[in-house]
Amino acid sequence: MTGTIVCLGDSLTYGYPYGPHASWVKHLSKDCGLKISNSGVNGNTMEDMSARFEKDVLAKKPETLVILGGTNDACQEEVSCSMTILYLEQMIARARDNKISPVIGLPIPIDDFRINSKLDRLSREYLLISSKFEIPVLDFRVPFIDPDTARIKDNLYLDGVHPNLEGYRVMGETAASFFRSFSRA
Repeated sequence: MTGTIVCLGDSLTYGYPYGPHASWVKHLSKDCGLKISNSGVNGNTMEDMSARFEKDVLAKKPETLVILGGTNDACQEEVSCSMTILYLEQMIARARDNKISPVIGLPIPIDDFRINSKLDRLSREYLLISSKFEIPVLDFRVPFIDPDTARIKDNLYLDGVHPNLEGYRVMGETAASFFRSFSRA
């Protein structure tokens, strides 16, 4: 995977509350030297991302698309997992129809058991979609979970939902490692 990359997402992609200059996308850009566009919008659900797909993805003509979403979906009771998956699959199909290679990002866990259980379910569904459509997965979850306690690593969070500056650096490092693995393949 080389060329232009669009990172489509919510506040976790945007870099809330610091802004795009502190986001994982910016760290990835610095680490890999690739042309990368941050298309993260605070508060977006998968439906919102799908609605702006033409403007924020297709208009930029990327070779690769990273879709990182689901956290805001999980926070809203009226948004079902099946609706989140439907919008993800629609965006994957639109990307492929336009010769864009999709990558599914697994969202980081948050410090709320009820919402995190929905995020876990979404992540399992994302992995099934990845396998079904042979799409690579960028797993942001793993570095945010303490392997000894299975709890989130508080030192990487600002507010239990959004990463702090170190958390965004870790996300960028995770993404850079992911993309480097493709350049070696």
